[in-house]
Order: sequence, then structure tokens, then C-alpha cells
Amino acid sequence: MKLETRNLKLGTTALLLLLFPMLGKAVEGYNLVCDAPVYTFGTVDQTAVITNVFMIRNEGDLTYVHKYTHTSCGCTKGQLEKRMIGPGETVKMTAVYKAENRKGKQKKALRLISMDSIEPAIILYMEGFVNIP
Repeated sequence: MKLETRNLKLGTTALLLLLFPMLGKAVEGYNLVCDAPVYTFGTVDQTAVITNVFMIRNEGDLTYVHKYTHTSCGCTKGQLEKRMIGPGETVKMTAVYKAENRKGKQKKALRLISMDSIEPAIILYMEGFVNIP
């Protein structure tokens, strides 16, 4: 009787592991990665409007749900292609920097904030130098 019960438990465990391969594995969560997180736009004048497209990939095992993008100041805006990034998925983040009324060395951050945390999931940068007229 004990052997039959043990075999039943082992069989049930094996079946569960086949049906649910993630069972017993730690969940990592989402993990946003950008191969080029810093865009250097060089030297521009104050009339310049700089646009860059960052490619963001979710290397985690859970879907990232975007809440908002926090930027360094009003001169920088970011637009994520879609609100949800599934595991293994890559999306575009279009960033725009307006050099108007700026001067000297500039480094502007775009922080992607998820629905479940106030800490940024990833920080992207646009940097360069704005000439004074």
C-alpha cells in the first residue's frame, strides 16, 4: 500500500511538472534592457530638436506594464510604442529633446516607471552640447 501511494505521488508530481514547467522555479519578473541606453547627439544650436528611437527588450519572464515616463525636465519627452511589453518582446521608445533655451553640456534622463513600482525599470539618456548663439 505504501509503495502504491508513493508511486501515485511521484506520478502526480511528474504530471504537474510536465503541465506546468515553471512550477518550482523562481519568478524573475520583468527585466528591461536597451543595448544603447545613452544617445549622444553631439553639438547642436538652440534651435535643434533631436529625436532618437531606443529599442527596449524585456528579458524577464513577466510582462512589463508601463505607467509613465519621468523625464529630467520639460525639454525632453518620451513615448513608448505600447504599454505592455511581454517576455522576449522588443518595443520602440521615441525620445525628443528640444534644445531651446539650453546651453552647454546636456544630459537628460528618461525613466520608465511601471505600474508596480516607483523605481525606474530602466533609465535612458540623451546627451550632447548646446552652443550659445
